[in-house]
Amino acid sequence: MISVVIPSYNSEKTIARCLLSLKTQTLDEEYEIIVADSSHDRTPQIIRERFPEVQLIHFEKKTDPGSARNAGVKLSKGEIICFIDSDCEAAPDWLDQLVSVHRHYAYEAIGGAVENGNEQDNNVAWAGYMAEFREFLPQYPPGEREHIPTCNISYKRQVFEKLGGFNPRYYPQEDLEFNYRLRQSGGKIFFIPSAKIYHNHRSELHSFLRHQKRVGQITARMLRILPLEGSAIARSRLLATMAAPLLPAVKWWRTVHVFRRWRADVIRNHSGALFILALGLIPWGVGFLKGAWEAGDV
Repeated sequence: MISVVIPSYNSEKTIARCLLSLKTQTLDEEYEIIVADSSHDRTPQIIRERFPEVQLIHFEKKTDPGSARNAGVKLSKGEIICFIDSDCEAAPDWLDQLVSVHRHYAYEAIGGAVENGNEQDNNVAWAGYMAEFREFLPQYPPGEREHIPTCNISYKRQVFEKLGGFNPRYYPQEDLEFNYRLRQSGGKIFFIPSAKIYHNHRSELHSFLRHQKRVGQITARMLRILPLEGSAIARSRLLATMAAPLLPAVKWWRTVHVFRRWRADVIRNHSGALFILALGLIPWGVGFLKGAWEAGDV
């Protein structure tokens, strides 16, 4: 048995496409779909009316994704737990790709690539894709990774339960913290680019800018906790203040460099997204500085 767990909050615009993509998987073995939802819109109604076979957990209050995923895993029966988000759609062979690697190799976690699921002419969405998923492009070769986000990752159940699931204290990067603990325990994460999902991004500029500020703040918070690249800057108010004006430019250049090498078509066809990305990295830098200053030097 394979389990697919989806956290959801106010997903009425995307949940049907997500579930339809999961219902039509090519996997030739039994799998279940569980949605852990805390919506106040029509999401629960859509699931009950159009997808009665889906197991629905509904929370009355807004629930963070990590806690929702934990609740879904607790209800699930599969020996392999696959995660996808409610604003994503899975390629038809998504489960087949993940499960096949799990069956043949001893990796504790296996995840895949992320494509842009928005309309192709929306430069705001392309900027969001470039900002968040440059490390998970389908063009990358397979190999071990330090982290793969929970919109496209799977775990062996015994490993997930042994580590105690996601810690909601680290929301919204509880997946980054969990994968760090997994690697610290000796576990390995494998990236398979052929296991693809399509992620729908923010398509309005004001929403994108607001989200980038929040991402920058959360990035600094997590770097103060985990010894990853950039931790020394995030842990020092002085270094963060000195670096803050430069970090957006560095991040922009790194992102453009990656896409020039691996997805040159995006650079050619969506040059406007490069400007929007640069614009979005300004509030990202402000958020990073705010996150670094929140609790003083470490």
